[in-house]
Amino acid sequence: MIALGLTQVAPEVTGVIDPLVQAMMVLLPAGYLMIAMLYGMAFAGDAEPRFSRVRTTLLRLLFLLHLTLFAIHGAEVGGFPDMHNTWMAVSAVAWAVVALFVVVTWRRPQPTVGALVLLNVGVLQAVASMFGPMAPIQGEASDATTAVHVVTAAFASASVVLSGIYGFLYLALLRQMRRRTFGTLFHRLPDLTQLARMTRRAALAGFVMLALGVNAGIGLAHAAGTAGFSYTDPTVLLFLGVWIHFGVIAFSRQIRGVSAQRASWAAVAGLTVLLGTLFLALVPGATFHALR
Repeated sequence: MIALGLTQVAPEVTGVIDPLVQAMMVLLPAGYLMIAMLYGMAFAGDAEPRFSRVRTTLLRLLFLLHLTLFAIHGAEVGGFPDMHNTWMAVSAVAWAVVALFVVVTWRRPQPTVGALVLLNVGVLQAVASMFGPMAPIQGEASDATTAVHVVTAAFASASVVLSGIYGFLYLALLRQMRRRTFGTLFHRLPDLTQLARMTRRAALAGFVMLALGVNAGIGLAHAAGTAGFSYTDPTVLLFLGVWIHFGVIAFSRQIRGVSAQRASWAAVAGLTVLLGTLFLALVPGATFHALR
């Protein structure tokens, strides 16, 4: 998940915002929200407008545009990901959510779920675009280990978002079924079994990514000779706790007493904590990463 820490000296913003980057930061949230609307038209079933089916092509183009943003920003700061820029990191999480959703639904497209996923992506990207700055931030260049650490953290955060959304939909659909109110959600969403499976798959991706990210981060701390670093460090313990949280959700089917409903509640709780962490990023002096 995104780890926020307070630096003693804030990284210095240098230069000016590239006009192309600025234009992309305005276009991306609007684009994701528009495509979310097109995916949402799938709830209409047979009455879905034909033009809405261009959504897949538009999403691919927007996905590539988002990658182009990272490439341009990376050229400005001398490498990407830029661990000193909290909001570019949030943008990376938004992109990773889309990438992960495409992977987990590769064989079975889920346009109705995609509407909610892309709505969340649009909100994340809107927050990143509004609160910037996107101007280059002076900091040390990222080596390969740092890149692995930050990229895996971004995908782990994306897993929290995706598993939380699937968990939320599972609980919403279960509530409808218990109340015997078989509405639009019941008819248009995947069934409970598939929603539970997708919740576990998204959590499994986070479990794997966080395992890689934590080990890369510990390796960085050892290599840098970080003063006072230990395995009892609160940051390390937090990441290990989140890793176990992912594992419980991912392997809930094999764990006695952890039903699909409980796993879904755990996934929603993880998403709530992530959104709270994002809110804390608005605190002056907060940065994407706790290592300093």
